Amino acid sequence: MDDRSQQEVIYGRRPVVEALRSGVPLQRLYVLKQAIGVPKEVFSLARAQGVACVHCDRARLDAMTRRGNHQGVAALKAVRNFDDLETVLAKAQAAPYPFLLILDEVQDPGNFGALLRTAEASGVQGVIVTSSNSCGFTAAVTRASAGADQHLLAARVPKLGGLLRRLREEGYTIVGADSNTEADYTQVDYKGPVALVMGAEGKGLRPSVRELCTQLVKIPMLGKIESLNVSVAGGVLMYEVVRQRHIKANPRF
Repeated sequence: MDDRSQQEVIYGRRPVVEALRSGVPLQRLYVLKQAIGVPKEVFSLARAQGVACVHCDRARLDAMTRRGNHQGVAALKAVRNFDDLETVLAKAQAAPYPFLLILDEVQDPGNFGALLRTAEASGVQGVIVTSSNSCGFTAAVTRASAGADQHLLAARVPKLGGLLRRLREEGYTIVGADSNTEADYTQVDYKGPVALVMGAEGKGLRPSVRELCTQLVKIPMLGKIESLNVSVAGGVLMYEVVRQRHIKANPRF
């Protein structure tokens, strides 16, 4: 079932503007192609809040709003707001073992939710996602995460470049999952500050993101398929971090 059918849709120029002004958590904006008559404030507020904007045809807007008077714009309300980036980074920095999960354009709600569930269970202090081409907080994400999305700090950023450079300067090892590299995922030392970067379904990490990782790792594939689902791969890598840190804290493990 399309998850949009289970979420509140806000539509019409004034209601959408007021929702943006008041900070209502929005997953995504849908705007009629050419955006004729849509207030510029809609786009500036959405940009400031990191809400992705999708340009679509009238048939899609009509279907979303059940042929309501949408005036060329609608917004899909999210289950919860994203957190402030500095709040997420501060929590990680205050932890004995900083651990962040960064998702580069992961779009599927099931994968996003599963990654959040594993992140919460494995001690990740915060998750950071890209603003565009990424899944937001939806009812499907909450189901897939078994409610873990409500207990985990998560922020979104327009671009990952500046964030990854900052984390490198702050001493993080930036570990990117990449099936085309030679390094086995168990060969990396995860006991210091770690930011684990997972790429999009199908295409993996974008080249610009891959270049900013300090270490690329792969999970050995012993069968006939070439890669794992992103949520499964993320789970394997997150629990390798847990394993190594547990050994550090308990040498007899």
